[in-house]
Amino acid sequence: MQIKTIILITGLLCTLLAIAGCTGTQNAPVVTQTVAAVTQAVPATTAGPDLVVSPTDSVIEANSVIFNVDKDYLANVIVTFQGGNGLKQVNKIDVTLIRADGLTKTADVGTTIGSAATLEGTKNTDRIMVYVTMKDGKKYKVVDSLIPFKPRV
Repeated sequence: MQIKTIILITGLLCTLLAIAGCTGTQNAPVVTQTVAAVTQAVPATTAGPDLVVSPTDSVIEANSVIFNVDKDYLANVIVTFQGGNGLKQVNKIDVTLIRADGLTKTADVGTTIGSAATLEGTKNTDRIMVYVTMKDGKKYKVVDSLIPFKPRV
């Protein structure tokens, strides 16, 4: 009776391993193309503000920090440091605001819980980025988001 159970369990495990091995994905071959570059005179244009968010840096859980970002009804963007596991590792906090009209504003936030920086935004959607420099000298972008204007109700 025990031999039948062992054989049955072994067969079941082999079947599960075979199924799991068949469900993996394979990398598609990379196809490269060479295109001849054509040089052409392009009239100068003024670029708008860079309101496209990009990925933030991943920080290990032991160094994670939390920020509260809000925009008030006067279009002021308020960034507040809330602390986190990496509170003791934070050396400097920089905030960059790219406004919808193209102006860029920067500020420093203190490294104690509750420290805040207020930047004058616009009554349109602005972009906010928060950079944290740790005691080991590494700089991380921990917030990169668009902040829409919330009209007073």
